[in-house]
Amino acid sequence: MSGICLIEWHVVPFRADRWLELWEPAAARMPAFGAKRWSLLRGIDDPLSFHQQATWNDKSDFERYWFSEEITAARETIIDLYDKPLLPAWYSLVAGE
Repeated sequence: MSGICLIEWHVVPFRADRWLELWEPAAARMPAFGAKRWSLLRGIDDPLSFHQQATWNDKSDFERYWFSEEITAARETIIDLYDKPLLPAWYSLVAGE
């Protein structure tokens, strides 16, 4: 079953650019784990708000990405740069392109 995973990151003040510098390469690795498409969005009205989304064929592909040694290590480098908890949420596309 295909699904869209959305992760809402809220970065602590004065750390957004550093967070983006460290996390963007990890987000860009999603296709290597099976993501059909991905994006990393930054809020215009709230520049501390980031949305990471990706379309996956299977939730297990996301879990392989999220819990891989590479991405776990990347998350450890940014652990003090965002608010917790961080909970990936899953959606089904019901309309759109």
